[in-house]
Amino acid sequence: MHLTKEEQIIYNHFNDLSRLANKRGRPVFSGFVGLNEMGLMYKLFEEKNILENYVIVFGGYKDAERKMVCFLPEEGYREVEENDFPIECIKISPVNKKFCDALTHRDFLGTIMGVGIERDQVGDIVVKKADTGNACIGYVFCCQDKASLLLNIKRVRHTSVQAKTVDGAYLSLIQEYKDIHGSVSSMRLDAVTAVAIKMSRSKCLLLIKDGNVHINGRLCTENSKILYDGDIISISGYGKYRIEASQFTTKKGRYHITVKQYI
Repeated sequence: MHLTKEEQIIYNHFNDLSRLANKRGRPVFSGFVGLNEMGLMYKLFEEKNILENYVIVFGGYKDAERKMVCFLPEEGYREVEENDFPIECIKISPVNKKFCDALTHRDFLGTIMGVGIERDQVGDIVVKKADTGNACIGYVFCCQDKASLLLNIKRVRHTSVQAKTVDGAYLSLIQEYKDIHGSVSSMRLDAVTAVAIKMSRSKCLLLIKDGNVHINGRLCTENSKILYDGDIISISGYGKYRIEASQFTTKKGRYHITVKQYI
Protein backbone atom coordinates (compact mmCIF):
# COMPACT_ATOMS: atom_id res chain seq x y z
CA MET A 1 0.00 0.00 0.00
CA HIS A 2 1.40 3.40 -0.97
CA LEU A 3 1.28 5.90 1.88
CA THR A 4 1.95 9.60 1.94
CA LYS A 5 4.49 10.90 4.44
CA GLU A 6 1.71 12.00 6.80
CA GLU A 7 -0.09 8.65 6.50
CA GLN A 8 3.18 6.81 7.20
CA ILE A 9 3.59 8.78 10.44
CA ILE A 10 0.04 7.83 11.51
CA TYR A 11 0.65 4.19 10.55
CA ASN A 12 3.89 4.05 12.54
CA HIS A 13 2.16 5.57 15.56
CA PHE A 14 -0.67 3.01 15.52
CA ASN A 15 1.83 0.23 14.94
CA ASP A 16 3.92 1.36 17.92
CA LEU A 17 0.84 1.42 20.18
CA SER A 18 -0.15 -2.07 19.06
CA ARG A 19 3.34 -3.39 19.81
CA LEU A 20 3.38 -1.61 23.17
CA ALA A 21 0.13 -3.34 24.17
CA ASN A 22 1.70 -6.71 23.40
CA LYS A 23 4.92 -5.82 25.22
CA ARG A 24 3.15 -4.63 28.38
CA GLY A 25 0.42 -7.27 28.23
CA ARG A 26 -2.32 -4.72 28.85
CA PRO A 27 -4.54 -2.32 26.87
CA VAL A 28 -2.93 0.83 25.46
CA PHE A 29 -4.95 3.89 24.43
CA SER A 30 -4.23 6.41 21.70
CA GLY A 31 -5.16 10.06 21.85
CA PHE A 32 -8.27 11.22 19.96
CA VAL A 33 -8.18 10.71 16.19
CA GLY A 34 -10.46 12.02 13.45
CA LEU A 35 -12.34 10.25 10.70
CA ASN A 36 -9.47 10.23 8.20
CA GLU A 37 -6.98 8.81 10.72
CA MET A 38 -9.60 6.30 11.86
CA GLY A 39 -10.22 5.23 8.28
CA LEU A 40 -6.50 4.66 7.73
CA MET A 41 -6.30 2.64 10.95
CA TYR A 42 -9.19 0.41 9.84
CA LYS A 43 -7.59 -0.13 6.44
CA LEU A 44 -4.16 -0.94 7.82
CA PHE A 45 -5.18 -3.23 10.63
CA GLU A 46 -7.81 -5.11 8.67
CA GLU A 47 -4.92 -6.24 6.47
CA LYS A 48 -3.15 -7.58 9.57
CA ASN A 49 -6.31 -9.43 10.63
CA ILE A 50 -6.17 -8.06 14.18
CA LEU A 51 -8.92 -5.46 14.00
CA GLU A 52 -11.88 -7.54 15.17
CA ASN A 53 -10.36 -8.92 18.37
CA TYR A 54 -7.65 -6.49 19.36
CA VAL A 55 -8.82 -2.98 18.46
CA ILE A 56 -11.70 -1.10 20.14
CA VAL A 57 -12.74 2.51 19.49
CA PHE A 58 -14.85 4.90 21.57
CA GLY A 59 -15.24 8.67 21.77
CA GLY A 60 -17.04 9.22 25.06
CA TYR A 61 -20.62 8.93 23.79
CA LYS A 62 -22.63 7.18 21.12
CA ASP A 63 -21.96 8.43 17.55
CA ALA A 64 -18.84 10.44 18.45
CA GLU A 65 -16.69 11.32 15.43
CA ARG A 66 -13.34 11.84 17.15
CA LYS A 67 -12.43 8.70 19.06
CA MET A 68 -9.72 7.01 21.06
CA VAL A 69 -8.31 3.71 19.85
CA CYS A 70 -7.68 0.96 22.40
CA PHE A 71 -5.14 -1.69 21.38
CA LEU A 72 -5.43 -4.99 23.24
CA PRO A 73 -2.54 -7.42 23.77
CA GLU A 74 -2.73 -10.62 21.74
CA GLU A 75 -2.00 -12.56 24.92
CA GLY A 76 -3.56 -11.82 28.29
CA TYR A 77 -6.62 -10.40 26.53
CA ARG A 78 -9.27 -8.88 28.75
CA GLU A 79 -12.55 -7.25 27.89
CA VAL A 80 -12.48 -3.45 27.76
CA GLU A 81 -15.67 -1.51 28.39
CA GLU A 82 -16.54 2.08 27.53
CA ASN A 83 -15.97 3.18 31.13
CA ASP A 84 -12.37 1.95 30.88
CA PHE A 85 -11.48 4.61 28.31
CA PRO A 86 -9.62 7.55 29.94
CA ILE A 87 -12.15 10.11 28.72
CA GLU A 88 -13.89 12.91 30.60
CA CYS A 89 -16.78 15.10 29.46
CA ILE A 90 -16.63 18.71 30.62
CA LYS A 91 -19.75 20.87 30.40
CA ILE A 92 -18.93 24.56 29.87
CA SER A 93 -21.91 26.88 30.29
CA PRO A 94 -22.44 30.66 30.65
CA VAL A 95 -22.65 32.04 34.16
CA ASN A 96 -25.39 34.44 33.05
CA LYS A 97 -27.50 33.02 30.22
CA LYS A 98 -29.20 36.36 29.52
CA PHE A 99 -25.97 38.27 28.91
CA CYS A 100 -23.59 36.16 26.86
CA ASP A 101 -22.21 35.66 23.37
CA ALA A 102 -23.66 33.09 20.97
CA LEU A 103 -20.63 30.84 21.37
CA THR A 104 -19.61 28.50 18.55
CA HIS A 105 -17.51 25.37 18.17
CA ARG A 106 -14.62 27.61 17.04
CA ASP A 107 -14.91 29.73 20.20
CA PHE A 108 -14.73 26.71 22.51
CA LEU A 109 -11.89 25.11 20.54
CA GLY A 110 -9.87 28.34 20.54
CA THR A 111 -10.19 28.68 24.30
CA ILE A 112 -9.22 25.04 24.83
CA MET A 113 -6.13 25.34 22.65
CA GLY A 114 -5.27 28.51 24.56
CA VAL A 115 -4.84 26.65 27.86
CA GLY A 116 -2.17 24.40 26.39
CA ILE A 117 -4.15 21.33 25.31
CA GLU A 118 -3.11 19.63 22.07
CA ARG A 119 -5.68 18.68 19.42
CA ASP A 120 -5.23 14.94 19.94
CA GLN A 121 -6.11 15.42 23.61
CA VAL A 122 -9.59 16.68 22.72
CA GLY A 123 -12.40 14.69 21.16
CA ASP A 124 -15.75 16.03 20.00
CA ILE A 125 -16.91 19.47 21.08
CA VAL A 126 -20.70 19.44 21.01
CA VAL A 127 -22.42 22.83 21.20
CA LYS A 128 -26.06 23.01 22.25
CA LYS A 129 -28.31 26.05 22.49
CA ALA A 130 -29.68 26.69 25.95
CA ASP A 131 -33.30 27.65 26.55
CA THR A 132 -32.51 31.31 27.18
CA GLY A 133 -31.41 34.00 24.71
CA ASN A 134 -28.14 33.42 22.86
CA ALA A 135 -26.79 31.07 25.49
CA CYS A 136 -24.85 28.08 24.19
CA ILE A 137 -23.43 25.20 26.20
CA GLY A 138 -20.32 23.30 25.16
CA TYR A 139 -19.75 19.63 25.97
CA VAL A 140 -16.05 18.90 25.57
CA PHE A 141 -14.60 15.38 25.54
CA CYS A 142 -10.96 15.25 26.57
CA CYS A 143 -8.24 12.96 27.85
CA GLN A 144 -8.79 12.28 31.53
CA ASP A 145 -5.45 13.75 32.58
CA LYS A 146 -6.30 17.08 30.91
CA ALA A 147 -9.72 17.56 32.53
CA SER A 148 -8.35 19.79 35.30
CA LEU A 149 -7.18 22.35 32.72
CA LEU A 150 -10.69 22.58 31.26
CA LEU A 151 -12.30 22.82 34.68
CA ASN A 152 -10.27 26.00 35.29
CA ILE A 153 -11.67 27.79 32.22
CA LYS A 154 -13.55 30.91 33.35
CA ARG A 155 -14.11 32.74 30.08
CA VAL A 156 -14.88 31.85 26.46
CA ARG A 157 -14.53 34.86 24.17
CA HIS A 158 -16.25 37.64 26.19
CA THR A 159 -18.54 35.33 28.15
CA SER A 160 -17.96 34.29 31.75
CA VAL A 161 -18.44 30.54 32.04
CA GLN A 162 -18.40 27.74 34.57
CA ALA A 163 -17.12 24.24 33.92
CA LYS A 164 -17.95 20.92 35.54
CA THR A 165 -17.57 17.20 34.83
CA VAL A 166 -20.70 15.41 33.55
CA ASP A 167 -21.67 12.02 32.16
CA GLY A 168 -21.01 12.18 28.41
CA ALA A 169 -23.61 9.49 27.70
CA TYR A 170 -26.21 12.16 28.46
CA LEU A 171 -25.55 13.67 25.03
CA SER A 172 -27.13 10.71 23.30
CA LEU A 173 -30.37 11.53 25.08
CA ILE A 174 -30.48 15.20 24.09
CA GLN A 175 -29.26 14.85 20.51
CA GLU A 176 -31.45 16.87 18.15
CA TYR A 177 -32.12 16.17 14.49
CA LYS A 178 -33.64 17.76 11.45
CA ASP A 179 -35.70 15.26 9.47
CA ILE A 180 -35.19 15.13 5.71
CA HIS A 181 -37.64 12.94 3.81
CA GLY A 182 -37.26 11.50 0.34
CA SER A 183 -37.42 8.41 -1.82
CA VAL A 184 -34.69 6.51 -3.65
CA SER A 185 -34.64 3.77 -6.25
CA SER A 186 -32.08 1.87 -4.14
CA MET A 187 -30.18 2.31 -0.88
CA ARG A 188 -26.93 3.12 -2.71
CA LEU A 189 -24.65 5.65 -1.05
CA ASP A 190 -24.82 8.15 -3.91
CA ALA A 191 -28.64 8.05 -3.98
CA VAL A 192 -29.05 8.49 -0.22
CA THR A 193 -26.39 11.21 -0.09
CA ALA A 194 -28.25 13.14 -2.79
CA VAL A 195 -31.36 13.17 -0.57
CA ALA A 196 -29.37 14.15 2.53
CA ILE A 197 -27.63 17.20 1.08
CA LYS A 198 -30.16 17.97 -1.70
CA MET A 199 -27.62 17.69 -4.48
CA SER A 200 -27.51 15.82 -7.78
CA ARG A 201 -26.19 12.26 -7.77
CA SER A 202 -23.42 13.23 -10.18
CA LYS A 203 -22.11 15.86 -7.75
CA CYS A 204 -22.46 13.43 -4.85
CA LEU A 205 -20.43 10.93 -6.83
CA LEU A 206 -17.53 13.40 -6.93
CA LEU A 207 -17.76 13.95 -3.17
CA ILE A 208 -17.60 10.21 -2.60
CA LYS A 209 -14.75 9.58 -5.04
CA ASP A 210 -12.73 12.44 -3.54
CA GLY A 211 -12.83 10.82 -0.08
CA ASN A 212 -15.31 13.18 1.58
CA VAL A 213 -17.78 10.58 2.84
CA HIS A 214 -17.50 8.22 5.82
CA ILE A 215 -19.96 5.47 6.79
CA ASN A 216 -20.02 4.63 10.50
CA GLY A 217 -16.60 6.23 10.85
CA ARG A 218 -15.00 4.46 7.89
CA LEU A 219 -13.98 6.16 4.67
CA CYS A 220 -16.01 4.96 1.68
CA THR A 221 -15.21 5.82 -1.94
CA GLU A 222 -17.61 3.24 -3.39
CA ASN A 223 -20.68 5.11 -4.64
CA SER A 224 -22.70 1.89 -5.03
CA LYS A 225 -22.19 0.91 -1.37
CA ILE A 226 -25.54 -0.20 0.10
CA LEU A 227 -26.68 1.59 3.25
CA TYR A 228 -28.83 0.09 5.99
CA ASP A 229 -31.22 1.36 8.62
CA GLY A 230 -29.22 3.04 11.42
CA ASP A 231 -26.09 3.72 9.36
CA ILE A 232 -24.43 7.09 9.98
CA ILE A 233 -22.84 9.00 7.13
CA SER A 234 -20.51 11.96 7.64
CA ILE A 235 -19.98 14.27 4.67
CA SER A 236 -17.12 16.77 4.85
CA GLY A 237 -18.49 20.30 4.71
CA TYR A 238 -22.12 19.18 5.06
CA GLY A 239 -22.52 17.39 8.38
CA LYS A 240 -23.56 14.07 9.83
CA TYR A 241 -26.71 12.07 9.08
CA ARG A 242 -28.46 8.97 10.43
CA ILE A 243 -30.35 6.83 7.93
CA GLU A 244 -33.83 5.50 8.59
CA ALA A 245 -35.06 3.25 5.80
CA SER A 246 -38.68 2.21 5.50
CA GLN A 247 -39.56 -1.34 4.52
CA PHE A 248 -42.35 0.01 2.34
CA THR A 249 -41.91 1.03 -1.28
CA THR A 250 -43.92 3.15 -3.68
CA LYS A 251 -45.87 1.66 -6.58
CA LYS A 252 -42.80 2.31 -8.69
CA GLY A 253 -40.61 0.34 -6.29
CA ARG A 254 -38.84 3.30 -4.66
CA TYR A 255 -37.85 3.24 -0.99
CA HIS A 256 -39.14 5.84 1.44
CA ILE A 257 -36.30 7.09 3.65
CA THR A 258 -35.80 9.60 6.41
CA VAL A 259 -32.38 11.17 6.80
CA LYS A 260 -31.93 12.60 10.29
CA GLN A 261 -29.43 15.47 10.17
CA TYR A 262 -27.50 16.05 13.40
CA ILE A 263 -27.95 19.63 14.65
